[in-house]
Amino acid sequence: MRKVIVFVNLTLDGYLSGPNGELDWMLSRPDEQMNPEFTDAMRERVDTILTGRNFHHGIEQNFRAQAADPASPPELVEFAKWMIDTPRVVFSNTLTDVASNDIVKEVAALKAAPGKDLVLFGGNSTTQQFVQHNVVDEYWIKIYPVTLGNGQPLFPTPVDLTLIDSKTYDSGIITLRYRPS
Repeated sequence: MRKVIVFVNLTLDGYLSGPNGELDWMLSRPDEQMNPEFTDAMRERVDTILTGRNFHHGIEQNFRAQAADPASPPELVEFAKWMIDTPRVVFSNTLTDVASNDIVKEVAALKAAPGKDLVLFGGNSTTQQFVQHNVVDEYWIKIYPVTLGNGQPLFPTPVDLTLIDSKTYDSGIITLRYRPS
């Protein structure tokens, strides 16, 4: 059976973004070793992207620009093309040509279908709903050494986790892999 992997960037104090969706804290710590290493491991396991409406539109805008930018490093171009080309399932309350709003039913059907694992790349609301509905099999988290003091949390309710793997990078970013206990 396929697994659902939540892949997120997180502040040290547990926030996906600032209170108004701010993500600028991620840009201050580029890590040329971590991003290819962590994303390569994920891409080996995954053949479908799960996402909310906003991130879906962001894939189209941001990754198409990165893939076409001659100044982009080759590994970023490769990742951007993977993000564009990988089949997506979009969860939204406002779009009509997307997955059912019944996350539990939709995820169960996707897990039962043939293929590799599935990865959820936000947005915040969609990620929080997956957590609340207990449909996540693994959490792949990049912890940035920054605190916001307030924001949108990954875990709006308590979740007990078991550590699978961790690695620290020179940038101060830590990658963690967990599964629900």
